[in-house]
Amino acid sequence: MTPTKDIAHARRESRRPLRHETATWQTAALGMFGLSLAVNLSTCGAHKLDRQAWAAREAQYQTDLQNAEQVRDHAVQELGVLAARVSRDQQAREEQAAAYEALGAWAYLGEFTITAYCPCEDCCGRWADGVTASGLPAGPGIVAVDRSVIPLGSTVVIDGQRYLAADTGVTGNRVDVCVTDHAQAEMFGVQSAEVWVVS
Repeated sequence: MTPTKDIAHARRESRRPLRHETATWQTAALGMFGLSLAVNLSTCGAHKLDRQAWAAREAQYQTDLQNAEQVRDHAVQELGVLAARVSRDQQAREEQAAAYEALGAWAYLGEFTITAYCPCEDCCGRWADGVTASGLPAGPGIVAVDRSVIPLGSTVVIDGQRYLAADTGVTGNRVDVCVTDHAQAEMFGVQSAEVWVVS
């Protein structure tokens, strides 16, 4: 081998480890690039899934909010209808009371508790003799009242029906309507109604 060839061969041999190391680094760099690309793609996919999940949750929240607003609006509407009805009823009562009082024949006493009794021992106890406190027979058309609220002998009007205040045994704003038997008294229960009397 000539000296020139020996020098060229020596140079090639000296460069061979460098080329091998360069190739190794290139392979490692390509591997790192591939791994980085995979991680980035995976992260992007995860972010996309998160955005989709958030979008689905937001859509559900919007639906729930719309439903709650509809329920609220319906409740407000129903409350308005109820308030209007109460106002109309109150106005009708006031007009009716004013009409009676304008005639000068009736006095409006207000809303009373209305119950029923019959002249039996269960209802009247030791006073179950069939005679009212005013001495009249107990029966339909008679009511028991608190004489400090409604004087005995007054004509009492309840729901358009006239009664004679001829018995006692109740207190305050309460009227006890006399009926024929105990079953009817129990069936009557406890009611409320507006009461007028002859003034």
